[in-house]
Amino acid sequence: MKQSLITGLLAGAVSIAAVAPAFAEEVTLTMWHQHPEWKDRTEAILSAFEAAHPDIKIDLEEIAGTNYSARLNTALAAGEAPDLFGLPAGPETLAAAKAGYAMDLTGQLDLSSLRASAADAIDQDGSVYGVPILGTYSVGLYYHRNIFEDLGMTPPTNQAEFLEMCAAMKDQGVTPLIVPASDGIVPSFMYMMLTASVLGVDGFAELRRGERKFTDPDLVEAARFLQQIGDCMQPGALSTPYVEGKALAALGQGAMMPGGSADYAGYQEINPDVDLGVVPFPGVGDNPAATVTGLEYIYLINSESEHPEAAKTFLQWMMGDEAQQMVVDTITMTTNKNVVPAENRILEEFIEAARSNDMRVFYELPETGNVWAVAQQNTAALFLGEMTPEAFAELIQDAVVISAE
Repeated sequence: MKQSLITGLLAGAVSIAAVAPAFAEEVTLTMWHQHPEWKDRTEAILSAFEAAHPDIKIDLEEIAGTNYSARLNTALAAGEAPDLFGLPAGPETLAAAKAGYAMDLTGQLDLSSLRASAADAIDQDGSVYGVPILGTYSVGLYYHRNIFEDLGMTPPTNQAEFLEMCAAMKDQGVTPLIVPASDGIVPSFMYMMLTASVLGVDGFAELRRGERKFTDPDLVEAARFLQQIGDCMQPGALSTPYVEGKALAALGQGAMMPGGSADYAGYQEINPDVDLGVVPFPGVGDNPAATVTGLEYIYLINSESEHPEAAKTFLQWMMGDEAQQMVVDTITMTTNKNVVPAENRILEEFIEAARSNDMRVFYELPETGNVWAVAQQNTAALFLGEMTPEAFAELIQDAVVISAE
């Protein structure tokens, strides 16, 4: 088992009654969530649900992302998991379902409000075990607008510009890039964006079919650029945890930080005056800058929940227009095709950044699901020079699973 948990669809949707079912007595659903920095925003959405459904209460427990998977694994194995829990869409959700931990929701919920990409992401061979209720995200490059203005610079678009800017900032005593790299997660997102710049959507499809490889010379250059970026990160980056790195970035201790659309709420919690902009991550060589996109954790119903109907009522409401308007206005991008952000500049910049060269995240797809873990485990060795870009690329390629069909 991995630590992260053992690590077309709309046609199956059903009509949901306009009036939610009433329950004989008040029901309390337990829910685990892995974004403590969203707590106030999440609780505001849950309060709106409880106002609409006074017979259902949500007992929310926030667990830091670095501890979430281990706690959930333990709770599931012990039969003590909450009624509602989140997992990444893709292989991890399917593994939980096959292990008997998640209820089969196929045909149990109306999915007609979902964007096609979200419906595709939760499709597990024609079955549904979890749905997106707290949005989707894109990952790009945050930059402090005030720092760049003071330096008379504009954000980099390619490898040469980035490395030249990195050297110029260091000469002026400015840390170019804040990267919390202790667990390898943010560096792995950087690697995904660099490969996205080389592959694009069509190339990624070819890689998943086995027609392209991470060991191809142009993709080895993505690993080489990642290694070069190590010199631009803050001192002690490899021992910097996510929470600390996020605080350093929010407080302007560096000019840039890789991050997702959902990170902005956390930056504002730390520094209400933070003045950020967003661009795609600089491209490898002459390749275009790129972003990657994925779902926030989708929510599953514990197969041992004593309140499955109440849990389905909650998930259905959370996918609706009212809840998703709150999500997009206060947290991150939404999967609801009926909802648009209300004057949210950062989300608009993310949407623009992802418009031209965007790729799905590795871990949502069966062919590249294992790549995510391998990248996390080996980026430190790459930064330290203990591993060559060629050796890194070979490990990554060995983790790809190509169907025999």
